[in-house]
Amino acid sequence: MEERIENLYNYLVEKKCKDISLYLSNIDDNKQYIFVFTNTNILNNKKFAQTLMEDMDLDIFPEGYHKGEWIVFDFGDIVLHCFVPSAREKYSLDKLYHSKKIMIEKQNKK
Repeated sequence: MEERIENLYNYLVEKKCKDISLYLSNIDDNKQYIFVFTNTNILNNKKFAQTLMEDMDLDIFPEGYHKGEWIVFDFGDIVLHCFVPSAREKYSLDKLYHSKKIMIEKQNKK
């Protein structure tokens, strides 16, 4: 797996994101990695987005930030879908991408 994807996965784990899924979509021979994960509530979802923005030096709020239920970071070849549980269930991206799921090897810590 690409190092950037692995590092981002580890970042999500470190930030205590839940139910992290990774999908690989090929559009016109271009790979796009899609992370779908959950934060416990709107406040935590927005806090995660703010932290990511600071850590990546982003100055533009991501789509959905103000409402906070479904926040999307689009980096071109990598897309992050940050959900609260009710929105993740409602929009069912996991069902949409189910055939494109790829396994993530968990890093052993110590």
